[in-house]
Amino acid sequence: MKALILYVVFVAIGAVVAGFIGYYVEIEVSATASLIVFLGLFFANFAASWMAVIFIMDGSFADAQGRRAQSEIERRARGA
Repeated sequence: MKALILYVVFVAIGAVVAGFIGYYVEIEVSATASLIVFLGLFFANFAASWMAVIFIMDGSFADAQGRRAQSEIERRARGA
């Protein structure tokens, strides 16, 4: 549950930051460039937020896909 809450918080913060950067680009360059920048940042935010949550929860990216944890669970199940 903690990971889900962290993810939602990070995504919300990233969306706000992407909006401000997109607005700045709109003022300085154009609306078209602003849309491209905003969408790129917005969608990259989902992946970056997930990586940040994994790093905060685990402390590293060593088992980011959960393969090691899954193999330990299977080994314990076979032994029982």
